[in-house]
Amino acid sequence: MPKKAKRKPARKPVRARKPARSAKRQAPKRLSADFRDLNVVWYNVTDWERSKRFYRDTLGLPVAIEIEQPGWMEFGHPHQTHVAINLWRGPQVMPPAKGGATVTLGCEDARALSAKLRGKGVRCDEVQEIPGMVILGTFYDPDGNQLQIAQTLAG
Repeated sequence: MPKKAKRKPARKPVRARKPARSAKRQAPKRLSADFRDLNVVWYNVTDWERSKRFYRDTLGLPVAIEIEQPGWMEFGHPHQTHVAINLWRGPQVMPPAKGGATVTLGCEDARALSAKLRGKGVRCDEVQEIPGMVILGTFYDPDGNQLQIAQTLAG
């Protein structure tokens, strides 16, 4: 009796692979070996109510933490760096606003946002463009603390 030919299993059709999606960049687990993250950047202020209105209402920053007694308020979202204000109560003159850190907030259109802030009565410097890099707009809180907006240019 002749032997039956063994059947080979049917091969699955080869499908074209979809192009790999670029994985969403994950933030590193730690800022460095010693530091977990950048937590908060803060400014001293002299008028608590005026400063709260400026950061919360004029700039529209979300309130993360507000502790009235010591005069501490943070703005931002969970798991992100916060901008904070600290009510200056020292007997000595408040440290100068110039010369310290400057909070820089990213935006889509620095020129339009600078005009919008001016329309709300915020003191703003002229917008500066670093060709091929960034457009920067400097503005000030009611105590003269310097902040910036930055529009990254496609390069």
